[in-house]
Order: sequence, then C-alpha cells, then structure tokens
Amino acid sequence: MRIIDMHCDTIMALMGKEDNLRESNNMIDLKKMQKGDYLLQCFAMFVPYVSRQNEENYSPFEMCHKMIDRYYQELDKNKDLISPAFTYEDILKNINNNKMTALLTIEEGGVCLGHLEFLRNFYRLGVRMMTLTWNFKNEIATPNIDYFSFPKDFKKEDIKFTANTVDGLTEKGIEFVKEMNRLGMVIDCSHLSDKGFYDVIKYSKKPIVCSHSCARSICDHPRNMTDDMLLKLKENGGVVGINYCPSFVKKDEDLVTIKDIVKHIIHIRDLIGIDYIGLGSDFDGISNQRLELKDASMMNEVIKELKENNFSDEDIDKICFKNVLRVFKANF
Repeated sequence: MRIIDMHCDTIMALMGKEDNLRESNNMIDLKKMQKGDYLLQCFAMFVPYVSRQNEENYSPFEMCHKMIDRYYQELDKNKDLISPAFTYEDILKNINNNKMTALLTIEEGGVCLGHLEFLRNFYRLGVRMMTLTWNFKNEIATPNIDYFSFPKDFKKEDIKFTANTVDGLTEKGIEFVKEMNRLGMVIDCSHLSDKGFYDVIKYSKKPIVCSHSCARSICDHPRNMTDDMLLKLKENGGVVGINYCPSFVKKDEDLVTIKDIVKHIIHIRDLIGIDYIGLGSDFDGISNQRLELKDASMMNEVIKELKENNFSDEDIDKICFKNVLRVFKANF
C-alpha cells in the first residue's frame, strides 16, 4: 500500500444517499482504493460556510457534525478494510495490520465559527487537518476566490479569478494557527489567499500542507501556488498535494491527461526538490469528464508515467506517501 491522498470530498458525495464507502459509483471507494494500492485517504468534511442552495437555517457547524457521523458510520461498516488514525503510530499500526487508514479532515475552517473551543472539540472528534477557508471569507482568513465578493447570481465562467495579496489571516486566524500547532492538527492552506499563505508561514512552527493545489507557473490559476510560495513551503518543510482538477492542471478545454498532471510534479521537483510533493486528488469534489485519471483505481498509471519520466523508485515513494508521512509525524 503506497498511495496517500491528502484530499477527497467522498463523504459529501455519500450524504443523503444509500451508497456505501465499500463500493459505489464515486471516484473513491474502498474497492477502488485497494486496486489503486492506497495506504491512507484523508476524508475531508467539505462544508461550505454558506449554503449554495440557499437553504433556510443552514448551519455549517451542524452539517460538519452530521458528516463526521456519516464518516464514522462508514468506517464501522468496513472495519475489515480500513481503520481511522488519530496519531502517527496509528498509521503504522494499520500498515502492520494490512489495513488502509482513514484520516479525518475538514475543508472550511468557518465551521468553527471563530471559536477555539469548537476547534478543540473537532480535534477531540478526530480531526487532524483543516483548511482555514474554502471559497468564502470567514472569521479566520480570506480565500483567493471569495464568493462573497461576487454578484449574487454570478456564473463562474463570467468571473475573472485573481489572487488576493492583501487580505490574509485575521487576529483570530493567528490564534487558530497557534492552537492547531499546539493540538497537533495539520494546517492546510489550499484555498487560502496568497497573503494568508505567507501569514501562516510566518506564524506556524510546524510543517503545513497545501493539500490539493498545483503549480501556478504551469497553470495560471489563483488556487495554484506561485514559485515563491513553493520556495517558502520548502523552507517550512511542508508538502503540496497535486490536485487533479482539470481547471487547475491546464487552461484549455482538452482532456487532462496523466502527463499533464505529472508536468506539475516535474516543475515542482525541479524548483524545490522531491521532498515537498504529495498527492491531493480532490476526487468526488471534481468532475472526471475531462480527466484521463478517472478514479482511485488508476493510480498505478500515475506511477507508470513517473517512471517513464525517469523518477526513481525512491522519488516515487516520496511523492506517493513518504513526504506526507513525514509532515504527519511532525504534527501529530
């Protein structure tokens, strides 16, 4: 088992459905993970700060708890294949027991409503990584894409997305970074504004991640990382997880191939070295209509492409799992 994927939205895809985590039509399920040789999957509780369906009485705090409950229900039903991890030692124990590992994460720090007490309680529930924002400004920080700043009935194709280099962490956000360091919860800067990223680099005493982001030099999108951000990530000792989302991989509307994804890996390796690259698919949060890499079962095709580009076995192991394990060990 050699794949660690730092981000998927599979639990969101299961909500309100009878589908089982074991086998489904989703991009990630346990059978596909087995075929793809997975060691660990980070399951994000993707909870938009504001309901995109304009539901009355929508509570991101409550929704996150419902999703966490579904996560644990699915793990309970599939104990023979996968177990949760709360510590680095738990991951090693699962490897020894020939089981895959599930790590609970949150995508949208706004679910804490600005309360450190809620952050600590999410930690007690098993959350070991959290993105500080999604695409809404919250009490902690500002994202690069802020839906609050767009017209009410905006269409994505009509909006020019630009990086925010002005608004970063709030004072409360600085408190969150320090408390996440203290607790042992990995800070995830994907979605965060450029200014917010540099703020986290300034205040975090532990390695951070950008769990599902690519290289802006290869594809100019504000969700991707600039070369300078990648250099700062290296100084921090963190890891960037390569996202397979077509719009983050390349600009045109053609099929996004595995070769296109590997171009980002090559660029980052050439810039900062092999020790700071991981994988962050964003499966079940993206469409695979334009993707050659359809689902988790196909990860061996990525490894094959890396080998064809002269990556050594040790390099591939670092990309696939060792670099992320190093960051996890340093945090929890």
